[in-house]
Amino acid sequence: MAKCKRFLMSYLNEVRSTEVANGYKEDIDTALLKLYAEANHESLLDLLVSENFCLLTDSAAWLEKHKKYFALGLLYHYNGQDAAALQLWVKIVDGDIQDSTRSDLYEYIVDFLTFCSDQELVWKHSEWILQKNEEVGIQIFTKRPLEEQEKNNINPDDIINCLNKYPKARVKYLEHLVLERKIQKEKYHTHLAVLYLEAILQLKSVTTDNCTETTELVLKLRSLLQKSDLYRIRFILDKIQGTDLHMESAILYGKLEEHEKALHILVHELKDFHAAEDYCMWNSENRDVQYRQRLFHLLLSVYLTPGTSDCAFVMAAVDLLNNHAAEFDAGLVLQVVPDSWSVQLLSPFLAGAVRQSIHTKRMTQVALGLAQAENLIYKHEKVKQKGTPILLSDKKVCQVCQNPFCEPVFVRYPNGSMAHTHCAANRHLNSNVTHHSPSSSNQT
Repeated sequence: MAKCKRFLMSYLNEVRSTEVANGYKEDIDTALLKLYAEANHESLLDLLVSENFCLLTDSAAWLEKHKKYFALGLLYHYNGQDAAALQLWVKIVDGDIQDSTRSDLYEYIVDFLTFCSDQELVWKHSEWILQKNEEVGIQIFTKRPLEEQEKNNINPDDIINCLNKYPKARVKYLEHLVLERKIQKEKYHTHLAVLYLEAILQLKSVTTDNCTETTELVLKLRSLLQKSDLYRIRFILDKIQGTDLHMESAILYGKLEEHEKALHILVHELKDFHAAEDYCMWNSENRDVQYRQRLFHLLLSVYLTPGTSDCAFVMAAVDLLNNHAAEFDAGLVLQVVPDSWSVQLLSPFLAGAVRQSIHTKRMTQVALGLAQAENLIYKHEKVKQKGTPILLSDKKVCQVCQNPFCEPVFVRYPNGSMAHTHCAANRHLNSNVTHHSPSSSNQT
């Protein structure tokens, strides 16, 4: 009997796609499903996920008899009964019924709902999905195709309200809105920053050591505070006050253009000189040279604050000048540095400043030369627009004195003849001629 059934499976599988199956498609596919289910054959799932003509009622009863519940769900899905399919799969995950076909059935359900067009079905199972695993379950909202969301007018605010009981999922969804979809709304940016901050403070209250999770959250918060300009700066700053998040406070003061406060925190409270230099760099991105110079001069003045005798601050100031000579106005620097500093101490800065000065001078000369050339081209085009050029050569002679022209200035008669300007003046011809000079004619 087993050999006969194997032969029958092979035969039906071969003929189901040929002309022999015409008129018998339901019988063939239903028989194949029954044989596959009874024999626990791997082709059962392939049959159900492809085009088939299995009779629903007969096939469902057979699959249930042989405890093929996952396959039964696929059969329901193929026949447009997604609610029945999901109900079965949820029972398998919850352990109400046993079926070991897929060990990753929960992830399969998440993926199924992600691309499901029935929004009511998604909302109905969202609670169950999120209760099982917040970070994986949130994919039903974050991985959903954008065109599907726009088509169904899915409001992000409704999703955020739904996620109030699931803090990890809420953070993931806000990251999706702010960092991936780049939605430019203040409330989302502020909300995400507040959630980061609250999570950091909560972790710090539990343990004094910075665990991996705390470090990751701090880096995310810093990145958001640096790159975004949409959150409520004062609101976040008020929440940070009194905590040990000094770097974040400095970033917020920078957003408020209170750079002196920010640099004071980095230099005197954190004593992180490298971070202070980085602060000047990223705060002056896409700004003009004067703005960047102002920040670096401000940092130098913080290092050289009167009363600061710590050798570390002096060395930080020297390193700042020597490593970033191009960012300073050398004249202003020489006015503020202590007289006790030697030339040798600042030799890299002085060499860089001289080099930058020469470079700036030469670039200015190049720009001036290009501007003059452009002006000459413009004048040439202007002359061409006035008419045919008049050529003056050593073969031309004055019509009055018959001597050649020694200067590229002449007087032209209406009939085309030319004369020296002094000859024309002596002959009182000024009223009948047109004067020409190098700016209004071409000479060779």
